[in-house]
Amino acid sequence: MSDTPSSSVCFVDADTSSDTCSLLPSDEISLPTKCTYDSKDKLVVALDFGTTYSGIAYAFANVPKPDVVSIMDWPGIEGLAQPKVPTVICYGGSSTKEATWGAQKHTGDVVQGLKLLLDPDQLRPLYLSESTAKTDLKRLGKPAVDVAADFISAIYKHAMKKIESSIPSAYLMMCQKEFVLTVPAVWSDRAKDTTLKVLEVVWWISTTSLLTPTLAAKQAGIHPIVLIKEPEAAAMYTLHMLQDKALSKVGDAFVICDAGGGTVDLISCEITQLTPRLELKELVPGTGGMAGSLGLNKRFEQAIEELVGDDQYLTLYKTKGFQQAVQQFDQSVKTSFRGDLDEEYYINFPMANLEDDPANDLGSNCWNMKGSDVKTIFDPLISDIQRLVQEQSRSRHVISTSNWSETHTSQAIFLVGGFGSSEYLKGCLENDHPTIQVIQPRGAWVAIVKGAVLSQLPQEAMIVSNQATRHYGVTSASLFNATRDSGQIKIWNPSLGVDAVHHMTWYIYQGEDLKREQVIKFPFYRAFPEATFSTRFLTFTDEPTQSECKIPPVHPSPSATKTNCVLTADLTGVDRAQFKKTIGADGLPYIDVCYHLVITIKPAMMKFSIQVKGKEMGTVNASYD
Repeated sequence: MSDTPSSSVCFVDADTSSDTCSLLPSDEISLPTKCTYDSKDKLVVALDFGTTYSGIAYAFANVPKPDVVSIMDWPGIEGLAQPKVPTVICYGGSSTKEATWGAQKHTGDVVQGLKLLLDPDQLRPLYLSESTAKTDLKRLGKPAVDVAADFISAIYKHAMKKIESSIPSAYLMMCQKEFVLTVPAVWSDRAKDTTLKVLEVVWWISTTSLLTPTLAAKQAGIHPIVLIKEPEAAAMYTLHMLQDKALSKVGDAFVICDAGGGTVDLISCEITQLTPRLELKELVPGTGGMAGSLGLNKRFEQAIEELVGDDQYLTLYKTKGFQQAVQQFDQSVKTSFRGDLDEEYYINFPMANLEDDPANDLGSNCWNMKGSDVKTIFDPLISDIQRLVQEQSRSRHVISTSNWSETHTSQAIFLVGGFGSSEYLKGCLENDHPTIQVIQPRGAWVAIVKGAVLSQLPQEAMIVSNQATRHYGVTSASLFNATRDSGQIKIWNPSLGVDAVHHMTWYIYQGEDLKREQVIKFPFYRAFPEATFSTRFLTFTDEPTQSECKIPPVHPSPSATKTNCVLTADLTGVDRAQFKKTIGADGLPYIDVCYHLVITIKPAMMKFSIQVKGKEMGTVNASYD
């Protein structure tokens, strides 16, 4: 007998470059001619909701060579072309006031670092202090989902207005709309589910509908959302930019390192097919961590506190001079640092009235910051990224997909994302990997959002399989085995007349090659005494389990396994004739509810459904709370 999930739910599996500021150009957009207007025309819109900066890009898919266009004109910086805006929002001291966001002028404390709160289980390195976002949300009295929805709603509405102003409105109304959301490679399933809920709330806000968020999204024609891993989107962009300049044969492999504001995510890919469409497969499970450039700002603030002392810092922290110094470090120092220890940077704290400290190069409200000071700030994060890249680059020792007796070598390490444009980071990785080229593709800051759009275009490269980042399974009751189950609590099964124990059945293994649209089926059943059986027994809850252990455990335990989500399945609509009647070992009649758990592999997620006698039946709801 099995306590297993029976379901039909989407599991989520599987954040300073050349594109900064310039005079605002007029974007050229490829558009089908009027005679092609029909319901098959599609607008692809992608959102890169980053920890520090966010951006939106789009393309019309029904043209031979679609142009991927970034929204470049934003409130607060009108007249300048910039593909992203700060991921900040301000309610002016009250959540009831109209919020300002992005680059707009803010009249109160801003909320930043929201993205990190969508995955509270992400391990925070010891060198990073706690985010202030939790405190900000407590002050506002709003949950992270609602505040994130307010920001995304604002940036989405602005982007759609810009798109509407560039094409005929009649054509836009006729287009199918496909929305792509980028997510970190190692985000938990709970975090991705939370992010999807944010997007549903956004559509609800945008339509001012009285429907529930989910129904409002469906009514707007923008449900479900397509998820794509951020480094996977970066891979699409990189290959698009390089075209035939590199990675030209089957078996060529590369590492993508997406170093953003909050997180650093990595994947390793291998080319498996060149024509008619370029296809890739992921070589090893994606990895990542909270080593983004926002950590540099936090460590800079800690360095200031150590420089001026606790008493002065408490006063300084509340001044505009302090914010100006942080901005100077963010926009000038950390972007230009190349590892020169003798370089000098003059950090100013206007009107701060700080005590002079010649021994620490502080005088007249100015800190003469040395290159060695900057290196100290960078080092912990750089070390984490070096470790992550080293782990991924070992994929060159992984058995080749085309020949199980051979190994392959990574041809390149591609650095994308805002932090990925750091010359110091690039130099450190080049020193670590002298035989592998480290490349920073042009426009690396927009690689994620543009790559997300490209991933939905039929002309572009496609990743055909991913590596599972963790084990997924269910807790079931299996026959007691004295050798295997020694020390486990036995459970008497009256229908079979045997002792059973709680046992793990794993349906996905960490590192397993998961092909897109691959279908996996597992048979399960539940036995109910006929005398007390009713349809209410056909609504039940189950808790799918995950594990990050290298070797998946045989039995569930608090230290080795964790509940992935709670599934509430409903088979009450299934004809009772579909279930088999049996006589148990105790001589009593039982109703056996036999079914298959069916898993379909989708990009960045897994779809779960239930089949009875080969046909999909029933419904299920999933809760990650």
